[in-house]
Amino acid sequence: MMRAVILDLDGTLYDYNALDRIAFARVGELVRERLGVSEEQYEEAFMRARKSTKKKLGETAPSHSRMLYFQKTLEYLDIKPVYLALEMYETYWGFFLDNMVLYPGARKLLDALHDKYVRVAVCTDLLAHIQHRKLRALGMIDDVDCLVTSEEAGAEKPSPIVYDLCLKKLRFSPEEVCFVGDNLERDIKGAEAAGMKAVWFNPDGKEIPQENKEGCFDTVSNYEELYELLSREIDGGL
Repeated sequence: MMRAVILDLDGTLYDYNALDRIAFARVGELVRERLGVSEEQYEEAFMRARKSTKKKLGETAPSHSRMLYFQKTLEYLDIKPVYLALEMYETYWGFFLDNMVLYPGARKLLDALHDKYVRVAVCTDLLAHIQHRKLRALGMIDDVDCLVTSEEAGAEKPSPIVYDLCLKKLRFSPEEVCFVGDNLERDIKGAEAAGMKAVWFNPDGKEIPQENKEGCFDTVSNYEELYELLSREIDGGL
């Protein structure tokens, strides 16, 4: 019997990619206005900063830090790093926090899970501080029974360390837990390796890569389908 559902955050509970594109453009507008650089100069410096940060920090939570990205962007533009990095950071995440909304049907599912005493966890890469702020912006203060970030775990998905920490906090066996995420490599493979039931949330209708077709995971494209699937897994339905 399923007793807990673990949800990824970015791209699973809300549309991360849509907000990221606009937030990135907003930062670009700020940089061009304040520094007089071209769009191409900004984007080239940012991509260089992002690549160098990830190369240096590897598979760790700080490798996602927008503050580091923006600081290094300014350095590559030959600008003193403290001059504008904080404003860039606040512009980027400020847009997210002001415009985040749960995917349609997510609220209905969360309420139904709690009504059935199914515990809800969130397991996410990235830094704990911004993920806490996102969950508040999404109105999920009372929904999350436990939270695991890659910063806390000291490793990124699909490391078994992350999934083991989730199970330890939930105090359930893998067979009693379902993991829902939008990333096949990080979310689904990791959950399957940990012995959990896995559900690929695929709102864009992506093709399953050949190397993933042998997996035992289910696929849903929206929360209505996820609701129906979980109803079959929970004693008495939702």
